Amino acid sequence: MNHVIDLDPDFHPYTGYYTNNIQFETLDFHGGETHFRIVGVNIKPDEKLVITQRYNSVKDLFMIILANDAARRMGFKNIELILPYFPAARQDRVCNVGEPLTLKIFADMINDCNFDKVTIFCPHSEVTPALLNNVIIQDELKYIDRIIDIELDKIKGYIAIVKKDTIVKTFNIVCPDAGAGKRVGKIVQHLSTKFINCQFNLIRCEKVRNVKDGKLEGFFVQSEKLGGHPTIICDDINSMGGTFIGLGVELRKKNCGQLMLFTAH
Repeated sequence: MNHVIDLDPDFHPYTGYYTNNIQFETLDFHGGETHFRIVGVNIKPDEKLVITQRYNSVKDLFMIILANDAARRMGFKNIELILPYFPAARQDRVCNVGEPLTLKIFADMINDCNFDKVTIFCPHSEVTPALLNNVIIQDELKYIDRIIDIELDKIKGYIAIVKKDTIVKTFNIVCPDAGAGKRVGKIVQHLSTKFINCQFNLIRCEKVRNVKDGKLEGFFVQSEKLGGHPTIICDDINSMGGTFIGLGVELRKKNCGQLMLFTAH
């Protein structure tokens, strides 16, 4: 029997797949400490446990550590973690004197749990998987496919196309900054291979950010004209939307068509 602990009540990636969804109880003591207890589970030594969590605060990370420790004290030895957004993904370098390398601190906390597998989704950079033990990366390619499928469904007679070299629709795929270049380039390559009757133009952009306070100070689109084609900004993390709002203004100045946002987190 395989078991799963869904620490986020609204996040169930394995619903219907695992045979036992483990119940647990939590409470916060008056001093602020969190208490965690697994209830009603009988296990055998060879049974596997998967812990799933979505990160919104440091407490969510602490819940993973508590659940893992409690499970191991019950006898679970094969434990995996599914944590789509890895915390501090953008704090993967030290920009100023006196700052910590926050990503490494969080990675060390997860590594100390000794998970057999840690599955994350679309990390911000290569630093996260480099710091994590037993990491499995899921990319976003199958999800952006859905956007293209929806847009192509709007074209009457698309399925009836016969000529292999006929371009039925052109898309602008926007790389928001230099750091996203490798990732967005992979997206363009994937889409060009899968949707052979479409053209995908890689539009490179730049943004200026103040590394001391994090504020965005400017945006630049490197292409002169976007041809009125549907334009998809591809990024990995959306927190306040500042990048997409600022880029949207500049992209419209360059005659982009329908403007869409595709973001992993």
